[in-house]
Amino acid sequence: MLTQNLPHYELLDSGLGRKLEIISGITVDRPSPQAIWKPLLKETDWAKANSVCVRTKDGGGKWEHKKLPPEDITLPFKIENKTLQFRLKFTSFGHCGVFFEQIPVWEWLYQEVKILKEKLGRAPKVVNLFGYTGCASIVMAAAGAEVFHVDSSKGVLDWGKESLALSKMDGKSVRWVQEDAQEFLRHSFKKNFIYDGILADPPSWGHGVKKEVWDFEKHIHLLIELMLSTLTKENSFLFLSSHTHGVQPEALRNILFDKRWKEFGPGELGVKHQRDSRILPAGIFCTARSYSAVER
Repeated sequence: MLTQNLPHYELLDSGLGRKLEIISGITVDRPSPQAIWKPLLKETDWAKANSVCVRTKDGGGKWEHKKLPPEDITLPFKIENKTLQFRLKFTSFGHCGVFFEQIPVWEWLYQEVKILKEKLGRAPKVVNLFGYTGCASIVMAAAGAEVFHVDSSKGVLDWGKESLALSKMDGKSVRWVQEDAQEFLRHSFKKNFIYDGILADPPSWGHGVKKEVWDFEKHIHLLIELMLSTLTKENSFLFLSSHTHGVQPEALRNILFDKRWKEFGPGELGVKHQRDSRILPAGIFCTARSYSAVER
């Protein structure tokens, strides 16, 4: 799944642990640990960045701006006849609220929701675990899904609600749930709640609402068991991605292996440079469907 040729985003260059981008008209220089090669552009080109994210000794970071960016930055995202609006903000970790490698994932999810809606004759019930600022949730809602967006951070939930309002969508189309992902699934299992689709983009490590510890390699198996226990066996999909160092695509395939799937397979996420053929690797994924794919 490759991100390329977006009207409001350009990956200009990368290298030496950095990447140079234009995000909604703002040139940004920020960390990119996977960029272990040398940059192609000159230092003078990199020096044109308006905003630079600098790592601090305590493991955090801070932004240095030549000119303060506006407070109302958005990323327009067009799919079919809809134009969604995602709020952008520069955070201390070098993030802006959108992970651009996820855009092909949004497009995949949009189509899967449409397929399921036609198969089921109703709005599919889908879950976005570790949902962050809600871009994928809003895209699935725009396709006609009833979405449960789960994240442990109230701040990113509020951020997502802002993007939903900017996209002029029904505020009830996404249910924003502040909860640990595994606890949400346990509660769903106890209450016999069944879902038609699940998206999970877990971090390598993190903490839940009640300081529950998440470690990808230690907890991914339990998470998969919980997801499968709350996912209908017919006409359902699952999308799992990972950014954990050392985990390979085939490992995700093996983790998700289950007889219910009619189609599933692993792959890589990446962002293509705007002016050359290089691809910035940005994680791995595995898709799974309990129905056969149709022409798209």
